[in-house]
Amino acid sequence: MIVFKEMIVIKENFFKADLCNLIAKGTQAYQWRYSHKSDIDNPAHNKFFVSHLWGESSQENFFYMLWRMIHKDIPFVEDCSCWRIIANGQVKGQNGNWHRDHGNKTVLYFPLEWAPEWGGSTYFKADEAETQIQYNQNQIVAFNSHILHYGSAPTVANILRVSIAFNLRINELAENKVVA
Repeated sequence: MIVFKEMIVIKENFFKADLCNLIAKGTQAYQWRYSHKSDIDNPAHNKFFVSHLWGESSQENFFYMLWRMIHKDIPFVEDCSCWRIIANGQVKGQNGNWHRDHGNKTVLYFPLEWAPEWGGSTYFKADEAETQIQYNQNQIVAFNSHILHYGSAPTVANILRVSIAFNLRINELAENKVVA
């Protein structure tokens, strides 16, 4: 596990191979809508694809089960609950824009087999310094939602870059914990 000073946690090869392959294969069945933006209220932001996988008002499903596994194995998010899980989809020319996420923390999961020359890195900016994290299949990237970031589009045609975003809130009990 790698931890940056800006509180970005990276964990390679997170799920077992068979589960990783199942998640990757499942991306072919997502119901995509071309309506998402890094900041939906900003008319200057680029549109890209989104698939809503789970929300607080939904019944527990496969994606919530994945959240439970992440919650158990990534200490950085042990004080959080998940309120939304979405998949972001980008093709060549659909770069995200610098933005902050809603909630307190975010976990990104990269489900697809990927070659570095295809682009698709995620960029973070803290204290005017940029950090690039390459897209790697079966990688978890967890971070404080206030950190500016964006997902870059693939640099080659006919490839869909998919990231699964787990949007988190710090639990009230954790917020109110008194240190003795």
